[in-house]
Amino acid sequence: MSYFIKRLKIKAGPRASFLFVAIVVCLLSACERQSRQLVFDGLTMGTTYQVKLVSAGRPVSDDLGERIQSRLDSLNHTFTTYQQDSELMQLNRSPVNQVYTVSIDMLRVLEAAQTVYELTSGAFDPTVGPLVNLWGFGPDNSGDQIPLEEDITARLEFVGFNKLHSSPAGKIIKHSEITLDMSAIAKGYAVDAIAELLEQEGFNNYLVEVGGELRLEGLKANQDPWRIAIEAPSLEKGLIQRVLIPGNAAVATSGDYRNYFEKGGKRFSHTIDPRTGYPIDHQLASVTVIAETAVFADALATGFMVMGPVASLKVAEENNLAIYLLVREGDVFKGHYSSAFAPYLSGD
Repeated sequence: MSYFIKRLKIKAGPRASFLFVAIVVCLLSACERQSRQLVFDGLTMGTTYQVKLVSAGRPVSDDLGERIQSRLDSLNHTFTTYQQDSELMQLNRSPVNQVYTVSIDMLRVLEAAQTVYELTSGAFDPTVGPLVNLWGFGPDNSGDQIPLEEDITARLEFVGFNKLHSSPAGKIIKHSEITLDMSAIAKGYAVDAIAELLEQEGFNNYLVEVGGELRLEGLKANQDPWRIAIEAPSLEKGLIQRVLIPGNAAVATSGDYRNYFEKGGKRFSHTIDPRTGYPIDHQLASVTVIAETAVFADALATGFMVMGPVASLKVAEENNLAIYLLVREGDVFKGHYSSAFAPYLSGD
């Protein structure tokens, strides 16, 4: 059993949840003793990040903030598709059927992606980019595009994470002209990387957030647990569905209720099913995943969003995964959750 498969197992105990890119972190900062809490924030991966660290009497090196930013800058350069010299873009340009060696960070993300790809039966697939672009949800954000069926079929020839193989030594072989986009997993990995950095420094009370993906450990400065909130599906950001206490966990959410277009009286989601080439067509508005690591929470949230409520709950029950779904039922949204998620609701 690989390291990444093992890490899919979540810890027992009270946890919490969260939602889509607009994550709400309930910090109750007025109650915290500022002398014991440090905050580091900035920009990375086209979004923002925030690290809240409780020193608990431990000395904090003067350059910790710089090292956090440096680690995030390094990861951004590894996984970005906006810099032609990034490692990801060089991998995308590598010849088909030839061995290409990647860094340890890239290898770990590829291995995690492979695990989630298999767990979700291909619903999570980092090679879906050509289809996303075809539907107008890519970098140019043209939108309002309904492609021809033959164009979708043609693009599907270049989609499929199973067309890439890796070895534990970091040797990669592409068996097709696929292109990778790690935007649905890289931020989660960045959260884990900063958590690892903090733990190497001896800190075990922190909150790390990158673009809405979270990892929490220990307690706040006032000894209260960290609290987070699931956002209610709405065009108005910041509306809270419910507040939960996650404990030591990673949390990520995916949703489709803001990014879509309508044409001919039909709604077309920005979430594209890589198995069919078409936007998802079900009533799942958002899915929140709690796991031990953010890299898995991030990828699983995307995969389950593609699968829909019935298939997602089935996979979650079979694999003891903690997920919370908000499903459209007429004019309202109703929460559904897996058995593994039930303990987290006790903190509401």
